[in-house]
Amino acid sequence: MNLNDRNFLKEVEDYTGSLLLKKEDIVKLIEVVVSEKKEEEFEKLTFTAKYICGMMRVVKNAPGIPEVSSIDQIKSDLSENMKKGIEQLKEIIAFSNGVVKDYFEKTYFTLTTQNFTNLTQLFSDLESVKKYINYLKRLT
Repeated sequence: MNLNDRNFLKEVEDYTGSLLLKKEDIVKLIEVVVSEKKEEEFEKLTFTAKYICGMMRVVKNAPGIPEVSSIDQIKSDLSENMKKGIEQLKEIIAFSNGVVKDYFEKTYFTLTTQNFTNLTQLFSDLESVKKYINYLKRLT
């Protein structure tokens, strides 16, 4: 996996069959990851993002899933993992320049309805990245 390859995110889109909604922000994130050698932290973030997206699907579809007995526990787990994902994102962004830090603060970390939507879209894109990374690992 070469995050520095300009085609990497295009390959993610091709593999998942969907466009990344926050592609430019992922490019900014990857630039920090590559320059600061934070690939391991990025991998953890993509794992957390994939987990969060899965939990969000369960919450959304819980009424139709008989195996889901405690929606409150799932919501609690989702909330904890959202916090974890935000912290992981902040840890990576901490190494970026002030402009990128400010952008992520205004776009993702300030608690507004729009920023929550931005964050869930970013996590969805990171879930796609994780799926592609998993695919690449299976090839080797």
